[in-house]
Amino acid sequence: LKTRQGDEFSATVTLSQGTAAFSLTGYTVTAGITSLVDGTSVDDFTCSVVSATAGTVSISLQENETSALASGSYAWSLRWIAPGAVTRTALSGVLEVTR
Repeated sequence: LKTRQGDEFSATVTLSQGTAAFSLTGYTVTAGITSLVDGTSVDDFTCSVVSATAGTVSISLQENETSALASGSYAWSLRWIAPGAVTRTALSGVLEVTR
């Protein structure tokens, strides 16, 4: 993922299992940003399930949140929490922030 300091950021992702959409019915979705250096939490994305049956999720950061991020690279991950509190990381990667 890439964003600029001070810009609003949003992305929509679709989770799948094999070739079928992963149903998020009854699930909670969270996403966060952590330091690549020491793993400390830096910020959380705002997450919303766009379509539970299609496995579609929207993640976003507001302008004030990207302004607070120093330019550089961060780790990010998107997790789903199943009914019964089982948590799994669905996606992860690097977030590049530029000026």
